[in-house]
Amino acid sequence: MRAGLDKVWDWLTGRPHATRGLAVTRIVLGFIVWTQMVVNWPDRHYTWGDGAAWTSSVRDAKPWWGLFGIFQQADGLTFDLLYLLTVVAGLLLMVGLWTRGAAVLTLFLWMSLYVSNPFVGSGGDAILRMVLLYACFTDAGRHFSVDAWLRGRRGVVRPILPPWLSTTLHNVAVVLIIHQVVMVYVGSALWKVQSAVWLEGRAVYYPLQTEAYSPWRDLIHPFSSAEPIVLVATWTAIAVQLLFPVLLLYRSTRALGLVVVTGMHVGIGVFMGIMYFSLVMIAVDMMLVSDASWRRAARWCRARLDRVRAKARARSSDETTTV
Repeated sequence: MRAGLDKVWDWLTGRPHATRGLAVTRIVLGFIVWTQMVVNWPDRHYTWGDGAAWTSSVRDAKPWWGLFGIFQQADGLTFDLLYLLTVVAGLLLMVGLWTRGAAVLTLFLWMSLYVSNPFVGSGGDAILRMVLLYACFTDAGRHFSVDAWLRGRRGVVRPILPPWLSTTLHNVAVVLIIHQVVMVYVGSALWKVQSAVWLEGRAVYYPLQTEAYSPWRDLIHPFSSAEPIVLVATWTAIAVQLLFPVLLLYRSTRALGLVVVTGMHVGIGVFMGIMYFSLVMIAVDMMLVSDASWRRAARWCRARLDRVRAKARARSSDETTTV
């Protein structure tokens, strides 16, 4: 028992885990925040600003306390400035500049914006807010960030918190994020198995027949109406979500699970047009790829790039010699 507790303590305090996967998650979530703001710029006032008074009957039934009602209290130029600040916060989070502060600011502004219109938020937005909350306690800018580049130039910077405490906070937050994601998958699968439509293998068919959830309805009709394809897609979704925690136990099955669930989200994003939700889930799933796997992928990419450069130099040298 004591040995097990010591092992857990060493894992929590020894070094931060999932740093590269978390960095990829940070980049994608930051991208999602600022691009959604830019895409919705023409409709910002109707969706969240002065023109969103049509949501008051639902919004006032569950009011948020003052600080998170900042977008509800703003109008005109003030609203636009807050909106642009949200764009900037998302950009800072994506590039990893003042990462922890950018995570806190993005979380606050994103929550304040979306509580001003209860009809706009989706499951993807809920997952994004949850991850942003935990990301405030992580070292999400350790890799692939401007902060990491600046640390490399400045050298070692004296930390504010003791290293063991900041490492523990990081690792606990990582565990909580992964726990939440696993519960989302398992909860979704348990809901599906209670429905005869899912158990009979017909559930995937129906949303692909509607304009709202199938922008490619006419093009993919030969596939979406094929019974074997619909059956496999429906039952695969149930199986991979229900067994996701088990698939994470071993490296080989973890890789299989991540490939299948990523393919599922790509399919949802492309064929059902729910791209931002799919991006959120794919981004969070990237935390389940180990740092060792990210390092191997980086070495493979560098090796391929070096070979391409060598071939380009050789080709350039041959052309010069010929001339």
